[in-house]
Amino acid sequence: MWKPEKPIVIAGAALSNQEAWWHEFRSEFYDRCDGAVDREWLDMLTFALYPLNADRDPRRAAEVALVTLRFEFPADES
Repeated sequence: MWKPEKPIVIAGAALSNQEAWWHEFRSEFYDRCDGAVDREWLDMLTFALYPLNADRDPRRAAEVALVTLRFEFPADES
């Protein structure tokens, strides 16, 4: 299971490894979208992807998720 190099503390409380993963994933995804993403949708995406990526760096997982969601098939040139 992934864990942060240093504990992530918010409002004086250290996040669990899972909470830290969620925090880092959402932060990276949000930043890569320049804030143009619905927070509720992002929470649902995070919830869905965490079980498959719990061992991966959450910032890398966010990068892969965004590339995947932006994928478009090339136009048919026939």
